[in-house]
Amino acid sequence: MTRRKQKARPQKHAAPAHLQTKKQVDKRKRRLFTILMILIPVLFLLLLEMGLRLFHYGGEWDLVLKRSVQGHEFYTINRQVARRYFIGDDISVPEANGEVFSFIKSSNTVRIFCLGESSTAGWPFQFNGTFPSQLQSRLALLFPEREFEVINVGISAISSYSVLDFTRELVDYQPDLFLVYMGHNEFYGALGAASTQSMGGSRAVIQFYLSLEKLRLFQLLRDVVGLFRSGREAADHSRTLMEKMIGERIIPPGTPIYDRARSHFEANLTDMLRIIQERDVPVLVGTLVSNLAGQPPFESIFPSGFNRQVEWKMLSDGGDAAAREGNYSAAIQAYTSARHLSDYPAMLWYKLGVSHQGMGRFDLALDCFLRARDQDVLRFRAPGEFNQIIRRVCSDENVPVVEIENTFSDHSTDGLIGNELLFEHVHPNVRGYFLMAHAFCRAMAEHDVIVPAAEWPWHRDLAAEELIRRAYVTELDMEIASLRILQLTSRYPFKQPRRMVVTTDSAYAQALTETAQSILRREISWNDGHYRIADYLGKRGLFAAAEREYRAVIRVMPGNYYPYIFLANTLIERQKMEEAEEVLLQALRFSPYLPFAYAKLGVLYVGRNDAQKAKPFLENAIKLAPNSSEFSRDDLAYVHYLLAVVLAQLDELAEAKKEVEIALRVKPQEQRFLKLQAQILTAMEGN
Repeated sequence: MTRRKQKARPQKHAAPAHLQTKKQVDKRKRRLFTILMILIPVLFLLLLEMGLRLFHYGGEWDLVLKRSVQGHEFYTINRQVARRYFIGDDISVPEANGEVFSFIKSSNTVRIFCLGESSTAGWPFQFNGTFPSQLQSRLALLFPEREFEVINVGISAISSYSVLDFTRELVDYQPDLFLVYMGHNEFYGALGAASTQSMGGSRAVIQFYLSLEKLRLFQLLRDVVGLFRSGREAADHSRTLMEKMIGERIIPPGTPIYDRARSHFEANLTDMLRIIQERDVPVLVGTLVSNLAGQPPFESIFPSGFNRQVEWKMLSDGGDAAAREGNYSAAIQAYTSARHLSDYPAMLWYKLGVSHQGMGRFDLALDCFLRARDQDVLRFRAPGEFNQIIRRVCSDENVPVVEIENTFSDHSTDGLIGNELLFEHVHPNVRGYFLMAHAFCRAMAEHDVIVPAAEWPWHRDLAAEELIRRAYVTELDMEIASLRILQLTSRYPFKQPRRMVVTTDSAYAQALTETAQSILRREISWNDGHYRIADYLGKRGLFAAAEREYRAVIRVMPGNYYPYIFLANTLIERQKMEEAEEVLLQALRFSPYLPFAYAKLGVLYVGRNDAQKAKPFLENAIKLAPNSSEFSRDDLAYVHYLLAVVLAQLDELAEAKKEVEIALRVKPQEQRFLKLQAQILTAMEGN
């Protein structure tokens, strides 16, 4: 057998060393090139981010800003922080209140953050009247030995996504308590399920979006997208923010958008409570209040496929006619017949509620009003299911619920929440905001916040009417609120404009309206508006009303000496000398360089014949007068004259003679000065 010839295989020979080295170098070059191709755009983006930050592109987006005035450092809530959540120039981004709190928190300070939307912000009021403001006043009354910082972080037109976002930051600022009131904006608020400012239906996408919000590159991209979005149609400045937030108008129960809003609200609330409790900080959550008896549904619809609308409408119209005549029994009968055809339209339930209320059947009326709210397919009032979510989540997380809804019901005629306590669909009036503050205050005591429940000093408390009076919501504040409500209710989705009558005095009404409009147009500040009205009232001799205007400003800006001086003048006009003294001394605690304050205190003590006490104040007034452009030569001459009187009473005649001579150099013919000079000279001769 012959052996098969095998094919010879080529032998592998190792490449020369110089070729192997070349291949390794080429491989390293390719790897380096690949790395550079990745790093160059990353480096470019980093440099672009740094450049944008260097030139402060986009402004300040942090919730809490650090500020310094004359070496004094403090924190303030960023008024523009809501820009994080709104895209496009066609939206007027709502502002925060700009609350201020201490940079270094003392051991005696109780810091409370109030979180929520427009009702937490206190709309339509700007400062006084809000529930955080009234709560702070109440706590200061009960615990005068403590300092309270009740910080209002409420902003209109935001949703629970924004509130959750704020919570993540605020836990780092030494809170002692969080108060939460939110839920009405889950459909149309920023990032809401049916809002024009929505980011889609995925909660994970929205959370990722929020995680990028502070990057300047991301802000630049947002602004570019906003320009394209705004450019598609001309901005309509006549439309309210409420109108502009409506993306999906009709949202029946059980639809995907409805279910998404509900599930996102529950998840956001759960995350908020867990973040807060991880820091061992107490938190109280309030149930939501809606106007049931005074706010008809915004939108009613029939179910798809319903083809008996003509018949239904005839029955409903018959009920309307009977109700207008006060025949509520016949109205109920007609509405019930229509309900047998279709009970879907929310307005039918509202009309049934009104008719049952007219007959004194308040439990039935309440059931109908609740059904009307929940079937209102334009979702500017949170459905009742949201309060169930609040109670369930808080129970799961062992967090107390503050039953604000029940509090309002208990203080409403026949238990039906309506226009007694709310301006329109969800915003309380002054008394309503007082009830919110009251409910949170009582809940704080019940759950041992600040001190154990048994140690709360309720003996220091005042009657409700006096507490509301001390909120210092003046006629000007009511006029501002009235104009804002009128603007809101004159537009869709409201059917009937609402306007409060603040005063029947036509001249005063005109002054209020003009001043309120100037404030709303930002031609003058809120406090300057109050000074203007106080001056108007003072010139008419209405000093008690003028006093309230000054106290309103002091309540908002307690560290500003300016309103104290005006208030002291008013109190002096009313012969309230002891109160004037207290106010002037308070002004000097805030600013020890006020010649007018020293002069006025000197005048008060001269009036009491207390020369010893008057002397240093008059001397300080003279010393500081050159630093004040408002302190005239005539004013200064009068102070020199008063000091001469005081010195004469103290038998310091030589010094008294010098002071009156200084006064006479300015006003040589002033008879009081001449008379005092003669008396001093006579006394000196007698000695």
